[in-house]
Amino acid sequence: MIILRRKILYIAIISTTASLNSVVATAANQSLGTVTGTASASNNFFGSAPNVNTGETPKSDIQRIQKFNKNATNQETLITRGQFEMLAPTDSYTQVLQNMPNAMVVSSGDSMDGDDVYINGFSKSLINFTLDGIPLNDNDSYTYYTNEFIPSVLVAGTRYYPGAESAAIPGLSAFGGSVETFSLKPSPFPFVRPIVGAGSFGKYNVGGLINTGLFAKNFAPTSAWLYVNKIQRDGYFQNNGALQNQFLFKSVTQIGPGALTLFFSQNNQRFNYYNGATAAQIAQYGQDYNSYTSNPLLPDGKANYNYTGYNYNQYLNWLAYAKYEGEVGRVKFSDQLYYYYGDGFSASASTYTQTLLTPSGTIGRFSPARNGVLLRNSVNNTHRWGNLAKIVYPVGPVSTELGFWFNHNNTLHNSRYLSASNVYLGSSYSEPVVTNTYQPYVNFTVKPVHDLTLSAGFKYLYVTRDFKNTVALAQNKPGQFNVNFGSVLPSVGANLRINQHWHAFANFTQNTNPPGYNQFYTGTYNAELKPQKASTYSVGTHWDLGPWSSSLQAFRVDFQNYILSTTILVGSLNQTVLANAGTAINQGISWQNNVVLNDIFSAYANFGILDARLTSSHQPFPYAPHHTEALGMIARYHGLRATVSLHEMGQSYYNLGGKFLPLGSRFFADASLRYTFRNAPLGQALGFKNVTASLNLNNLFDRRFVQSYSGSNSDPRLKLNLPTNVYATIQATF
Repeated sequence: MIILRRKILYIAIISTTASLNSVVATAANQSLGTVTGTASASNNFFGSAPNVNTGETPKSDIQRIQKFNKNATNQETLITRGQFEMLAPTDSYTQVLQNMPNAMVVSSGDSMDGDDVYINGFSKSLINFTLDGIPLNDNDSYTYYTNEFIPSVLVAGTRYYPGAESAAIPGLSAFGGSVETFSLKPSPFPFVRPIVGAGSFGKYNVGGLINTGLFAKNFAPTSAWLYVNKIQRDGYFQNNGALQNQFLFKSVTQIGPGALTLFFSQNNQRFNYYNGATAAQIAQYGQDYNSYTSNPLLPDGKANYNYTGYNYNQYLNWLAYAKYEGEVGRVKFSDQLYYYYGDGFSASASTYTQTLLTPSGTIGRFSPARNGVLLRNSVNNTHRWGNLAKIVYPVGPVSTELGFWFNHNNTLHNSRYLSASNVYLGSSYSEPVVTNTYQPYVNFTVKPVHDLTLSAGFKYLYVTRDFKNTVALAQNKPGQFNVNFGSVLPSVGANLRINQHWHAFANFTQNTNPPGYNQFYTGTYNAELKPQKASTYSVGTHWDLGPWSSSLQAFRVDFQNYILSTTILVGSLNQTVLANAGTAINQGISWQNNVVLNDIFSAYANFGILDARLTSSHQPFPYAPHHTEALGMIARYHGLRATVSLHEMGQSYYNLGGKFLPLGSRFFADASLRYTFRNAPLGQALGFKNVTASLNLNNLFDRRFVQSYSGSNSDPRLKLNLPTNVYATIQATF
């Protein structure tokens, strides 16, 4: 395995070096012109998109991994386009978040499977994710799958808010902050850009980007891009091979006083499950060992080979939207209609007898044949549609932003059992859930004096949820529930301009999210369960002194109504119920820094100190390190761009069955190299505009640490991070 890993590394380095010696070209900075004029800039909307297209990356985005909005009345960081270009095209775009203070990005297998993100101790189900303004968190459990919606090569930038920050941010959950990601705009110049790459663990990608350039100039100026990509890996290190197909489209058309944007994203993926190993197995077989549970034992203790390979996840999802935005006089407006569809299942098997709701509507018990299994598909089918409407208009000295978000979500959770010959037998549960979300907001901004900006606003969250447990109803048990939740959430902030280079801010914002749909089936249903709620306080300062720009913030989140599993006495029996039994405190300091040394070298240094704990149960938050550090150097010289980054996270914990197991501190280093060539041999003959070769090296020093645990708290299995790995990419623009 070591020899094979080195061979892949050598081949990637040699192929990249050969490319460095053969081709040259660089794309000039381009403006999208008519299509992205004032009608579609949205500069006056809160959290507006960065104006970056497929043909350009601003110089300032290359020199800095982050930009601070020094005029904001809250903490706001733009993670720049240049940082996304330095990721491998197979990585989830959320990898850039590991540079942020008090943030952890954990890949339980490979980043192409998606990342688990933790900010200030809060998991991704308590972080608000959006794409081009559309809230993406699942409406049933508020989780988010980071690899499904947009690849890193198509990201224009991410606006990062490490707290609730503002009433003008739509979504269901922002305790740990908001991660607002924006797709690239089409370039006005036509090109075709094939992209291929290969690297460690049998991983490769084949795809490309087509940009139409500006057409229909005389009556409806339009530009569009189309992206397709296939990623595959054998996953021999973790026994989790995967296949992912991506297809995305975006167009922008100037119509009247505004611009119409059409967008479509599709992700189709299948991957096997990764299991882990016990400490004893690692001691016996080495750090690269992972047990693989494809063959559960039969009652006689022998391996059941009928189960081999039936241990995977397959999912298809797409997101589409149509957005029209523009301005009439001093009024800016935007309306965005979207639709999401997801359909997939996880596959497993069982050697046990199951009680099932049959297709005829009756309850039956089914056992596998002797030395056989029952196959299981845990299906999740989701239809979601909604609309985002916004308007900004001045009323005297006050700038007013009004918005309304509506979302309808219809999800079926179905645990289907099949015979060994794939005949459908019945379902152990079948639960349709319908959730409607209504969220109007208003936000005011005023400057009473030249150096002081004040903001104030609120949003009202109203949620209705209908839940049906068809298996319980067939057994004459309670199975139909309907609940409504409502919350008023205020936000106020101030920004003081102390001098030209120094600003200070303060902010208070409340945030909430309703209980997940599991409130209906966990033990005894609790009709009194209320939404979780938190108050976020932050003060900070930004300064910009020549080559040094910096942002320093202190924050505190007071969490109330935290939902915990609680044991209560019902009659003479103990029952498990979800209850608003928890309080928590998440507080700390974050410090972010950029230093532009000259036109060639720049650097960054981000630090975080965190105290995150469930005060009601005297327990730490999982993945909440006491401190984090991220240091990096960026170099650019003509067509060359190179980065090296060092990351350190302090001690944190993992919750396995209620027991907090230590993860220990972790240190790792990554590096990337990217070169765009000019005047390449055969370049004119082949029609090259430019060719870019890139190399990504992750975990340079082969540091090994525990990512998570599985199994039981009495016999935990360790899931380790990937060893040193490499990925090389070539992209040519015609």
